[in-house]
Amino acid sequence: MLRTMALTLIPLTLAACDASTGFGSSPMLGNTVVPGAAGAAPAVANMGCIGAGAKAFRRPWQTIVLGGSRQTFTGNYEVQLTDGNDGAQAVCTVTRDGRVLAIAPA
Repeated sequence: MLRTMALTLIPLTLAACDASTGFGSSPMLGNTVVPGAAGAAPAVANMGCIGAGAKAFRRPWQTIVLGGSRQTFTGNYEVQLTDGNDGAQAVCTVTRDGRVLAIAPA
């Protein structure tokens, strides 16, 4: 029960932050953002960032929560990540094909 509540509340909390950060909506909420559409990072880029986030946070990849994403002026993407265990956040810079260029604390 608590796990279900946490999995529901964490993405909702992230969605509330999207407007202030300039990132698009979270693909994990299913709120009409399709990966790769309207400036959102493609699914393969999101998956690359999840793997990088797991290494950076030293947690299983299943605990990494995707926030929003946005395309940069160079054509790459920035993807918000949150560690579902302790709420630590990072921004992952990734190419369209999922090659992670950088990951930095947010």
